This record gives sequence, structure tokens and C-alpha cells, in this order.
Amino acid sequence: MGGYIQTTAGPLHWRDYGGNGRVLVLVHGLGGSVANWDAVGPRMISLGRVVAVDLPGFGLSPPSHDWGLETHARVLRAFMAEFAPSVTLVGNSMGGLLAEMVASGSPETVDSLVLISPATPPRFPDPRIHWPTARRLALQATPGIGPVISRHFLRSLTPEELVTLSLETITHKPGRVPMSVVEEFVRLARVRMQLPWAEEAVPRTGRSIAAMFRKPSVFVAMIREIQAPTLVIQGIGDHIVSPTAVEWLCSLRPDWEYVQMEDTGHTPQLDASIRLLDLVVPWLESSLKHQITA
Repeated sequence: MGGYIQTTAGPLHWRDYGGNGRVLVLVHGLGGSVANWDAVGPRMISLGRVVAVDLPGFGLSPPSHDWGLETHARVLRAFMAEFAPSVTLVGNSMGGLLAEMVASGSPETVDSLVLISPATPPRFPDPRIHWPTARRLALQATPGIGPVISRHFLRSLTPEELVTLSLETITHKPGRVPMSVVEEFVRLARVRMQLPWAEEAVPRTGRSIAAMFRKPSVFVAMIREIQAPTLVIQGIGDHIVSPTAVEWLCSLRPDWEYVQMEDTGHTPQLDASIRLLDLVVPWLESSLKHQITA
């Protein structure tokens, strides 16, 4: 089930996977949508009510007044407030970064965090950086150049070609992504190609991410302020967020649980969904029991 929900920050497209009790909010990454969670969302309802949101300007949600991370975090908090005073946040890539921002700035609204390949400032030197992908992401975040690249992709590729290119970048083995999820990606790509703001979403939000990463002391302070118990999962084959960066992130918080997954990449919820759930579900069940007895 899905549709639009009117929040204090404006309308948002969302998906309701069902379930009851504790609320779990799933947050996609840069260029993603609610469909990024279709392979795992329905299988998480034993944990509680599971919902996913299209951030402003992504998926089928209209953009907000700007593309900054602070605006995305504010909108995410407004979405969370529609369901419960405190929720579990599960974020992938940029969604993980936004989850960290919300957990740091509004700790009373987050009871636990699951960060999957969270967007993290790169560390140098790093032999594990996938430089072809890193250069493309840097170009997409460059003023003037980024929108041109985005426009080229949206106007010169078919929806099927666009989805194929995306899956080759974000997954380790695209052939393992369920066909129903691929078909939903194609359907959404076909719709997004007609949306006037689609060309701006990735480059302009990417610039905001790059701006945050240029202030590592601010990022470190944010991470150290997070109070919620946190599980971090990283695919060893990630071409977007280097495992070296995530190892550094977790070195700032030795109390966090950190798991590296073999044979997967940036989006294990797509190409390694069962193995991901085998990590996430027991950890969240344990976290819930601890919170109840505390």
C-alpha cells in the first residue's frame, strides 16, 4: 500500500508495508525511492509497522524549497512524527546520513538506528576507493556540470537502460535483484522522466552532501552526539562508499555494532536481501527487548 501523506513539511510519497507496534522508517539513498526497500520491507513486519518514504524531489515526492541535507532531515522528522513520537530509522547511503542527522539533532525521536552503507566522508589515502564511480559522483555534484550529466541520462536513455546503469553501480550482482523490484524501478523511472524537477535532484542534493563532507569536524561531532543503539552494515564490494570510510566512522563509536557483508555492495537490501535480514531482524529484536526491560 502507498500513496501520499500530507505532513507539516508538505506532501510526501510513501509506502506502507504493514505490521503493528513499533514503527520502522526506511530511508533511501541519493537517487533512490521507496522501491529500494521492496525486497525487504514486507519481510520486516514481524518487527512492527514498516513504512518507507520518498524524500523531497526523489521517487514521486515533489521537491521542497531547497535541496539541502538540513531540509531533507527536517522533512524526514515531519514524516516520522506522523506515525510515532519515536521510531527506528533504517537508512541506506544518504538515507543513513540523514538518519544520523536526525538521531543527533532530535535524539528523543529515534529509538534505534540501522545504517546500511551510510554516506561518510572519504578517507585518504584509500586504495579501496572505486575511482571511476568516485569521479562520476564528484562531477554530478559540480555546479553547472552535474545538471548536464543528469539531463543526459534522463533524456538519452530509456527507462530500462537507466535502471540497468543504476543497478550496475549500486549493486554487486544486479542479476540477484528480484524481477518484481526491477520492474517497479522501470515504472518509476518512466514517471520520473516526465517530472520537471528530476534533473535537479541528484546534482543539487549531491552538492549539499559534498559541502558537509568538507567539514569533517562537524561530522565527527554529530556522530559522537548520537545516543540511539546503532547497527552499521557495509558491503565489501561497495563502489560508492568505501569500506575504509565506514571503518573510520565506526572507530568514532566503538559502542556501535559493525558488520561487513561479503559478496554484496552498496545496496545489500537489493542483491543480498535474505542475508541482510538475517543480520537486521535479530539485532532489532534484541534492541527492542533491551529497551523494554531498561
